[in-house]
Amino acid sequence: MDNVILEPLKLKRADGKAVQAIYYNNSDINNIEILNIKTLKFEGMKTKDIKKSQIHDAVLKGEEKIYLQNKKSKIVAGLSKKHLNKIISTIFTRDVESRHTYLKKELISNVDTIFFASIPILKHPELKTQALYNNQIIHRMALPLKIGGLMFFVMITVKERIDYQEMSIDEFTVYDLYSQTIKNKKPLDSSSTVSERTFRSHCQVTNYSINDLIEFVNTNVKKNYR
Repeated sequence: MDNVILEPLKLKRADGKAVQAIYYNNSDINNIEILNIKTLKFEGMKTKDIKKSQIHDAVLKGEEKIYLQNKKSKIVAGLSKKHLNKIISTIFTRDVESRHTYLKKELISNVDTIFFASIPILKHPELKTQALYNNQIIHRMALPLKIGGLMFFVMITVKERIDYQEMSIDEFTVYDLYSQTIKNKKPLDSSSTVSERTFRSHCQVTNYSINDLIEFVNTNVKKNYR
């Protein structure tokens, strides 16, 4: 890919064998438009009042499974009620104390729009389950987006079962850049923090390059496999 300065991503399987990830050809992408989510589906509601069933209704619209297409790669992937529950669980359990839980619930409810606009970054064989090494391919997609005046990164994982000829959205992970700024800052004392104004001025960018998304995906994928 043109202008990609990072080395190809090397991952290690559970049996210790190294696997080379394959980058999608996104060389024609110089600047990636930040997706701006302007319409809030749960506007006026309190975070605790947004139930799983309401997210189900917003995404699945009464169906047990829907199919979404990605604009860039033309990948069509299914999203079932089972996998949507898996995605929602990260917000309703580990994320209950997040500053922006409300916005993350909104983002999940806009998964169709986000998946359509996301940028395919890389693909690699299944690494965790030995039985699926030759039967499953993992596709990683990413997108910077803005909602409620704050910046987020989303990474979407699509699992392709070669034996079943089926593609499914398996993970939809929201990275809160505000919280990451606070987490990574080394305060001078216990009362030091990063104000929202500081964060906003730091992240007032107009575009991202394909390099930024590759680095983002690489960093987070490596956390799981290396």
